[in-house]
Amino acid sequence: MNHIQFTIVESWNTNSIVRLYKEAGWWKEEYSPDEIPGLIKASYRFIVGIDVTSGETIAMGRIISDGISIGIIQDLCVHSDFRGKGIGQVLLQFLVNEARKAGLLKIMLVAEPNTESFYKKSCFISNKNQIFLLHCR
Repeated sequence: MNHIQFTIVESWNTNSIVRLYKEAGWWKEEYSPDEIPGLIKASYRFIVGIDVTSGETIAMGRIISDGISIGIIQDLCVHSDFRGKGIGQVLLQFLVNEARKAGLLKIMLVAEPNTESFYKKSCFISNKNQIFLLHCR
């Protein structure tokens, strides 16, 4: 794990970010790589994980926030070649620490189905009293 470095960025190589989105299954044909720089810049914090031995971007995650009370972690992804090594947990803790350092009071996250046990290891809980809804077009 010593060969993985996490860094907050305001810009990054678009192709490496698109590759991670595709790897996670989140990239759709109608998306444009040209929008990635704006997505990174508009994020409250955008973190990349770099394998320093190869220079390859192997992980990412971001926080969107009002900068005062709420931070929402999303797009947490570790490339499949690097999964199962604890990198995701370290990245998640990095994001939580950044949110706490910024003084955010509530930290929430958006997760894929059946990943709850991963997040519970980092003290995230499901709140059965709240339901988050996605607007469908």
